[in-house]
Amino acid sequence: MFKKNEEAVSPIIGVLLMVAIAVILASMVLMLVFGMGKPDQKGPTSAIKVASIPETIGIADLKITHSGGDRLVATDWQLSIVPVGQPPAYIASGPGSDFVVGDQIITRNTTTNINDVVVTNSSVYHTTPGSGNDLVIGQKYDVKMIVYPFKTMVLDTVVEVR
Repeated sequence: MFKKNEEAVSPIIGVLLMVAIAVILASMVLMLVFGMGKPDQKGPTSAIKVASIPETIGIADLKITHSGGDRLVATDWQLSIVPVGQPPAYIASGPGSDFVVGDQIITRNTTTNINDVVVTNSSVYHTTPGSGNDLVIGQKYDVKMIVYPFKTMVLDTVVEVR
């Protein structure tokens, strides 16, 4: 009735196990090969401070100071100065405007009218004087600075002009 030395596993099961092992090994090799690429580049880190200038009594102005960390390359960094509650209006820095330790940006303007604003490593100004984008004493402003290629925020603060 029963034969001795009969195999209990069919050859198909063996083939399926071999294919499964081959697929697992191939996927592990691919993960190792593609996972070992260049690590993500991290953006610069900088200590940027913003304050109203107390020495200029009766004048609405801000001083943005680079007090430590990495150099921000010209045209890579963008600045936004808008009244609190408004969406950011980023303006890219101009050519030759690297922002390095010790640099100060003095401004009496917002970046609200983006078609009329120039940002350098020393000032923010409007190409059309009297465009209505002046800072106002007693108002709070949302000041942000990003380094666009890395999408790194190096400054995000609210400051009141005094």
